Amino acid sequence: MKKIKHLLLFFIVLMILNLNAQLKDNSIAANINLKDINGVQQNLYSYLDSGYTCILDFSATWCGPCWNYHESNALSNLYKFYGPGTTDNKIRVFFIEADTTTNMDDL
Repeated sequence: MKKIKHLLLFFIVLMILNLNAQLKDNSIAANINLKDINGVQQNLYSYLDSGYTCILDFSATWCGPCWNYHESNALSNLYKFYGPGTTDNKIRVFFIEADTTTNMDDL
């Protein structure tokens, strides 16, 4: 039993060390087609082809560190100063709920 616990811990640590928070330099993101909370279809490549810088924030409503980051307003401020309706109008920020069990009431 002790061997199994150690082996499981080893694989968990190995998986964590291989996680990346962003794509590697010069890599290509997959095109993403999703409906937003208003039912409007969003397409990543359409924004990129139009010259926008897109920030994709994959998160979960139950994730404490994720919400701490959201409450810092870092992405909200970026959107407010460089997003639609601004002089620059070059940034698009997308919050993508990564937990498929999250419903609209949770959001």
